[in-house]
Amino acid sequence: MYLKELEEVGFTPREIKVYTALLEIGESSVGAIIKKSGIPSSKIYETLNKLKSSGLVSTIIKQNKQFFSANSPDTILDHLDQQRNRLAETTIPKLNILQTQKLPEKESKVYEGTRGVKSIYELMLRTLKKGETLRVMGAPLKAQEVMAPFLKNFNSRRVKSGIKMKILYEEDSKEYAKIRKKLQHTQVKYLKSEHITPAWVDIFGDYISIFDVKDKPTAFLIKDKNIADSFKNYFDLIWKQAKNA
Repeated sequence: MYLKELEEVGFTPREIKVYTALLEIGESSVGAIIKKSGIPSSKIYETLNKLKSSGLVSTIIKQNKQFFSANSPDTILDHLDQQRNRLAETTIPKLNILQTQKLPEKESKVYEGTRGVKSIYELMLRTLKKGETLRVMGAPLKAQEVMAPFLKNFNSRRVKSGIKMKILYEEDSKEYAKIRKKLQHTQVKYLKSEHITPAWVDIFGDYISIFDVKDKPTAFLIKDKNIADSFKNYFDLIWKQAKNA
């Protein structure tokens, strides 16, 4: 019933048998755990120690004898949070370095759904260095409404990283333009009516991303230095003609 789910989050069959046995029988000696779980004595202490290190099992000494008890199943969520934090702090940065070493000079991808769109913004933070500029063109009202909480968090991290941003807003997004204008490292202007587009475009490093959130959020990511440079030149030309916010 729950074996598959617990295995999927990193527990071994032995750990699951011992933990669930303890949940059922309560505080117990090693002998009782072996009997209930069916785990051989040669493996029981190894398994119990792993569960202890995960915070799922506690021990107590009574009359010079060790007893074990299962902690609340809610502890599993804490265990997953710890795993997530370890991944974020150690493994993920190493994997990002590995990927950077093998990134192709040119590529194109399509991302669907909010998670896909968010992953491109994470790429922006990894790609751009302090003092470099993210150029944003379009940013229609619908996009701001759909992505508002995430964009607030993104911009907070961007500002802390010292990444600059130039935004060309459509005039229906004045409310958000006023908010962005107050941020450090951020310049805001309004697109002229002849330059308004139903999508919005982000240009960063050697990348161009084109977003459409009209129905299901969709993003097209292109990596090509020549194309990115052309878009930057086009953006800078429109920026000079745009109205100040």
